[in-house]
Amino acid sequence: MSIPFPTAFHHMPTPAFVAEVSSGDIVAANASLEHLYLNVGAARQNTWSSLVNDASSQLSEIVTKVQRGEVERISARLEVGDRTLSAEISIIELDDQHILGYISHTEHLDFSVAENTLLKFALTESSAGIWMWEIEGDTISCSQSIASLLGCSLEETPHSAEGWHDRVHKDDLPKMMRTIQEHIKHKQRYYEAEYRIRRGNDEYIWVRERGRTYSQDASGNVAKIIGFIEDISPQKALEEHLRSQATFDELTGLLNRGAALTHFTKQLGLARRQYTPLTMAKIDLDARGLLADMPLEQRNTAIHTSARFIYKKIREADILARVAQDKLLLLLPNTSLKDAQKLINSFLKPNQEELKVLEFSDASHLNLCVGLATFPEDGETIEELAQSANSAVEKGRTSGVAISIAE
Repeated sequence: MSIPFPTAFHHMPTPAFVAEVSSGDIVAANASLEHLYLNVGAARQNTWSSLVNDASSQLSEIVTKVQRGEVERISARLEVGDRTLSAEISIIELDDQHILGYISHTEHLDFSVAENTLLKFALTESSAGIWMWEIEGDTISCSQSIASLLGCSLEETPHSAEGWHDRVHKDDLPKMMRTIQEHIKHKQRYYEAEYRIRRGNDEYIWVRERGRTYSQDASGNVAKIIGFIEDISPQKALEEHLRSQATFDELTGLLNRGAALTHFTKQLGLARRQYTPLTMAKIDLDARGLLADMPLEQRNTAIHTSARFIYKKIREADILARVAQDKLLLLLPNTSLKDAQKLINSFLKPNQEELKVLEFSDASHLNLCVGLATFPEDGETIEELAQSANSAVEKGRTSGVAISIAE
C-alpha cells in the first residue's frame, strides 16, 4: 500500500516545509510548523531567507553544497514571535525544483533522553560520554555520563571550550587543539584525538575523543560538533607496559640489547662526524663465578643490585644496557680511554654505604671485570667495538685483573 506524500508530510511530528530551490519560496508547511508559530500568535515566514533569519542565505547555493556532500544540516536562528530558537534544518531533495526541509530543536538538547535508548548501553559499556559544542556561542553541553567519567556533578562539567581545555593535560593540549582547529578550518566530517583529562579528584585519565560535524551554517562552515569521549586508561597502561618491555630489561630496568643498539649507533655516528672520542666497556658482573651456584632468586637480586650500583656511578650522557644474564655494555660518548679508566675505577671503590648494600644483596665489586675498547682504534662499527670489548673482558677474567684494555 502506498501512502500519499501530502498525507505523510502533513502528519509529520517534526516541523517541516517544502521550498522551491530557485526562488527560495516556502510553498508548503506541515501542521507542526504551522503550530510552532500559531502557538505564539506569530505569522510563519514564507521564504527561506526569512525563515533562517539571514537575508544573504541562498537556498540554491545550499542545495548545491548538499549535492556535493559538503553539508548535511544547517544551523539557524529561527525568529518565532518574540523568541529566537536555535535549530537545525536538514534538507532532502524532492525533485530538481523542490526540497523538503525538517527542523529539529537543539537549544534545549536533553542528553538524558538519548542516554535512555540503546545509546545508553553503548555509552555505559565503553565508559563513554556524549557532548555537543556550539561554536559561535562557545557553549558545550555534556551528558550525565561525562560527569560520571570526570568524577564531578553535571553542573561542574565544562560548559565552554576554555573550561574543557582547562582540564586537559598541558602536554597534550597543543596537539588536541590543533586537531580540532584543523577540523573546523577544513570543514571536515570527523576527527579523533587522544589526551589526558583531569578528573574531579585531580587525577588524570587518558581519553579518546571522537568528534563529528553536526551542523553547518549557510556558508558551509562548521557550526556545531557532537562527539564522544571514552576512558582508554587501561589500553594506555597496556601500551606503556608493552613499550617498556620492548625497551627496558625487566630485571635491572636498564636498556635491553635492541634499544641499546639504537642509542649506540646514534652516538657512534656523532663521534664519527664530530671527530670526538668514544669508548665502549663490556662489564662482567660475575668474573669470579660467585653467582653461578646461587639459587635463581638470590642470583637475580645480586645482578640487580650490581647493575643499579653501576648505573648510579655513570654520567647522564653515558648509556648502560644489559645484554646477557650477567653482562652489561656501557657506552661512554666523548670519552677517551684514559678518562674511561678513571670512571671505571670509581665502580671498583664503593663507599661504606654502597659496600653495605652490595654485601646485603650478596653482590661484590670484587666480582666485576671490565673490558675497554675505543673508537676507531678497536673498531669502526658497534659490532666491532663490542667484539673488541668482549675479547678484552675475557682476557681480564683469565688474568684476574679488574680492568682490561683491548689490544
